Amino acid sequence: MKSLILSLSFIMATSTLSMAQKFAHADINAILSVMPENEKLNEDLKIYATGLSKMIDDKKAQLDMLVEQFNKVLAAGDTAKAVELQKQGLELDKGLQQSSQQAEQQLAQKRSELLQPVLQRIRTSMEKVAKSKGYEYVLNSVDGSGTSIVLWGPEGSDITRAVVDDLGIKLEGAPAEPVQEPAGKKKK
Repeated sequence: MKSLILSLSFIMATSTLSMAQKFAHADINAILSVMPENEKLNEDLKIYATGLSKMIDDKKAQLDMLVEQFNKVLAAGDTAKAVELQKQGLELDKGLQQSSQQAEQQLAQKRSELLQPVLQRIRTSMEKVAKSKGYEYVLNSVDGSGTSIVLWGPEGSDITRAVVDDLGIKLEGAPAEPVQEPAGKKKK
């Protein structure tokens, strides 16, 4: 009986220790915002979005011209022609809505495509920092809308700055690393 109690105690202590895992958190959006690649990525997306927007604007202009033509024909009393133009307008509007949805999807896909190498670089650095500090898990501090997910964490569990430093990014206004004197030299 005594050995059974000792065995159970040992199993419970072991399982409690194995459940004590170290968690860290980092704000991926903050890291991404200071990445040198971020400016180029946003510029490339803006150019891509401008092209998509031009295509949508051209279709809107076609629809606007058709509506204007419809109003003139209707005012002239040619209802048969007006009905025909109305059908064309509805088809054009349906195509415009589909094109708008496709453009949004294409833009999201392009953003994802452009972000992949940058996010991989962040993940690699994050893994390196987490392993060096003994963390088993790293959570994103905020969700996609900027709402904080981690409401509290122990001091030092936010590795955002360590990841930025590991990536070699110098932040404006950040204190410079203290210069260390070589061993044996003393300040006067």
